[in-house]
Amino acid sequence: MKPAFILILFFLILFTAELGTAVYLYAVKYGFSEESIVRYIHGSSEEFLQKKSFYGLLELNLPHFTAVFLTLFFIMHIFYFFPLKKFYFFLSAVVFVSAFFNFSSPFLVLFYKELSYLKLLSFFIFISSVVFSICLLIFLTLYKFSKKC
Repeated sequence: MKPAFILILFFLILFTAELGTAVYLYAVKYGFSEESIVRYIHGSSEEFLQKKSFYGLLELNLPHFTAVFLTLFFIMHIFYFFPLKKFYFFLSAVVFVSAFFNFSSPFLVLFYKELSYLKLLSFFIFISSVVFSICLLIFLTLYKFSKKC
């Protein structure tokens, strides 16, 4: 049993907890409806929310964009340890495209309120594809452990 696989397994479990936090924060900030997404980005006088500016969204999204994509890049490269090369490319494309739309959709909603469904849809596809990837990696890592022991 290689120590690298133990580290990978612990990292995947920790990242799963981080995803749970991301879903919670999304629910608190944006909510799970198109109206709440528009209200968060365009502001609400009833809830004392100011309208987000392009610069404010950029300032918020740029560090998250970089950190999330580097983490996803690392996670998706763990698939190289397993014989799923063709499936890996498809799954990577889904994860990265949905992450890109998840980060870029607030900018679209800022100018076109009608595109608020894109933020909701991209978030659900992003989270579900990452959860599926992590569950698959945990399963494959444990399967590889069981074969080595």
